[in-house]
Amino acid sequence: MKNLKTICDLVSLQNLEIKNEKLLNFKEKGVWRSFSNKEFFDNIFHFACGLKEIGLQKNQTIAIFSYQNPIWLIADLGSILAGATTVPIFHNISKENLAHEILDAEISYIFTDNSEYFDLLGNNNFNLKTITYGFKKEGSITFEELLSIGKKAAESQKYLFEDFVNEKKAEDLATIIYTSGSTGKPKGVEITHHNLITQIKATIETFPLKKNDVVLSFLPLAHIFERMVMMFYLTQGVSIYFADDTKNVGTLLKEVNPTLMTVVPRVLEKVYIRIKENVDNASGFKKCLGKIALKKAFLSSERKKNISDKIIDLLVYKKFRAALGSKMRMIICGGASLSLELQEFYKNIGINLYCGYGLTEASPVLAANNEKFNKIGTIGKVFPFVELKIADDGELLAKGDNIMKGYHKSPKKTAEVIVDGWLKTGDLAQIDSDGFVKIIGRKKELFKTANGKYVCPVPIEQKLVQNLGFLIGSIVIAEGKQFTTAILFPDFEIISKTKEKLKFVGDDLIFLKSEVLLNFVQKNLDKINADLNHWEQIQKFYIACDSISIESGEITPSMKLKRSVLEEKYKNVIDGFYI
Repeated sequence: MKNLKTICDLVSLQNLEIKNEKLLNFKEKGVWRSFSNKEFFDNIFHFACGLKEIGLQKNQTIAIFSYQNPIWLIADLGSILAGATTVPIFHNISKENLAHEILDAEISYIFTDNSEYFDLLGNNNFNLKTITYGFKKEGSITFEELLSIGKKAAESQKYLFEDFVNEKKAEDLATIIYTSGSTGKPKGVEITHHNLITQIKATIETFPLKKNDVVLSFLPLAHIFERMVMMFYLTQGVSIYFADDTKNVGTLLKEVNPTLMTVVPRVLEKVYIRIKENVDNASGFKKCLGKIALKKAFLSSERKKNISDKIIDLLVYKKFRAALGSKMRMIICGGASLSLELQEFYKNIGINLYCGYGLTEASPVLAANNEKFNKIGTIGKVFPFVELKIADDGELLAKGDNIMKGYHKSPKKTAEVIVDGWLKTGDLAQIDSDGFVKIIGRKKELFKTANGKYVCPVPIEQKLVQNLGFLIGSIVIAEGKQFTTAILFPDFEIISKTKEKLKFVGDDLIFLKSEVLLNFVQKNLDKINADLNHWEQIQKFYIACDSISIESGEITPSMKLKRSVLEEKYKNVIDGFYI
């Protein structure tokens, strides 16, 4: 691994040092398809040669607008090998942001398996050369055609893999990733080969894998977290299985039986909600035992265990763990904060859950818990090759070889966020005497009420999602207000479970306005409020009837609600709270 200096070295390494006939696995039309590491390497090289044959010049930009699978990786790594800078695009991007990224990054080529992409472009003429997978469009070239062209060029030795590798330098730009920030236009984060390689080496050091490990991947590869971790997996040669649809993750966990996966908190919240629903729907002794088990699972994991804990583990927690497959040995959670209660829950039921923290601008990891050191309620210790410190105002600052080159075409914004080599994270934090880092809240999201009291919204919002069970998210309102309120956003994919639980017959919109649901919410709010200071307690709430989504620009791809967008959309509702 010492010779690993660029992403191209990574491609070479997995070809020379790894032998896995089922390195990458994904479903096509319901049937599993596999790539060996040798096939993977050949496809990457031929894709690179094909790009050169159709005119790609060094440092041109190519967008990857595709669902996550091995083909995504071939397009990404092949483009980088050919000398391009890749720009990953989330498949549920808005038309406005797609146009912005194409123009801002000066994209010349685009690889896509999304036929709706052409509808998104509309009448815009960006003069892009398009490579398609899974469909054919007039004026474009298919993935298979490009590989065929590249293979012929490679066989004639017009291009040599070693030449591609030798042309790359560690400080070269590898990718531009557009942040899904909660305000304004997405900013292009410039990440170099060295930024990513530093993170891969740090991950190898922090999370050692076993040869027989099996990965289930379902987070978007357009997100820097999953993309960097995927590169780490490739250096280790473990078998990777891609979910064909996030809705199928529950089934795939039992079909694939992975030993590890990376998740965002929303996934773990959904798993918990499903477990709780199963307990609520049970009857007799089974339900009684399940309720006791759930209650114990939220107690401190540091408490001394007794014989009843062992019995419950055998009878109940074993079944809880089965929801994640039969072989899960490690889950790494990032992208947002997971509530303290759910961290305790997963540890108590016997899941090795490690929470970490990072930013796109940091490629991305700054701190993480792992097998050697793990403290609930923290984001772990500083990641290898990273420095952290707390500014005078409590903001967490970071420095290291993983910090971005800067924001694309935005030197002013870069200078605002990187000062004297230190990246401003925007998060308030503490570092304890053992070196564990704890995030207190967002610097801009510590609300001060009209009475001068401070409200930290995130923990309250997490409790609302966790306790109510039918929400995709919530926003707490308190800044400059006389009291605290909240807007609740239903998850229409799971709302039917709550309707069944409350024995409600009728359509979703009628249910959302029903006395049955309002009473259910208020009952749970009373429980949440009981543990909060008076000024933090939610006095009024509103259940939104409109669906919110990533496509509509109200949620980020990492499933964070865009507070400013939603506050503006529901301004009349918020104003009505305080009349």
